[in-house]
Amino acid sequence: MRKLILQMQTSVDGFVSSAAPGLDWLLWNWGDEWPWDDALKRDFNEIIASAGCILLSGNMAEEGYLDHWGGIARRHAGDPDYAFAAKIVAVQKAVISSKLRESKWERTTLLRGELATAVGGLKAGSGGDIFVFGGARFASALINAGLVDEYQFFVNPRALGAGYSLFQNTLAPQSLKLIGSQAYPSGMIVNRYAPERHSDPA
Repeated sequence: MRKLILQMQTSVDGFVSSAAPGLDWLLWNWGDEWPWDDALKRDFNEIIASAGCILLSGNMAEEGYLDHWGGIARRHAGDPDYAFAAKIVAVQKAVISSKLRESKWERTTLLRGELATAVGGLKAGSGGDIFVFGGARFASALINAGLVDEYQFFVNPRALGAGYSLFQNTLAPQSLKLIGSQAYPSGMIVNRYAPERHSDPA
């Protein structure tokens, strides 16, 4: 069984998106200029290199996630700092969508039907772990369905004061076990958690 790993950037006060539009609160707003420190870049690339599949919400896919990182990969071809972008292009992707009739992207399949069944089938497949990228509402739906096996929170040194919390729409309190924490010179802290129902943090 493959793990489903939910990776999110957060503020120090626990928000995954700002009340005001924009990504200015992030150390890195996903553009070509990448101000993370070298150690964080290296570790992030290593994390993404282990992905066997990337799971996206339909909204994330239609808003241009795959096109964006495909462009980054082309502009920085051969640059080891941007190896993660080439991995996103090369790895298999799955998009949850009830609206799309066919995939618009290479190496990307559409998943339909009830969330737990569709994603459960994906987890039961072979290959490396599944990394989830999407908005907070999509992430909350995965949490409520009991599908998340590991959380990776990239905590930015910013306090927003207001915004959207990953857990504000969860149906029950979430008990998490810390399985790793690493601080970086740029100010980012990466915390890894597993739901307490999982005894093996692997």
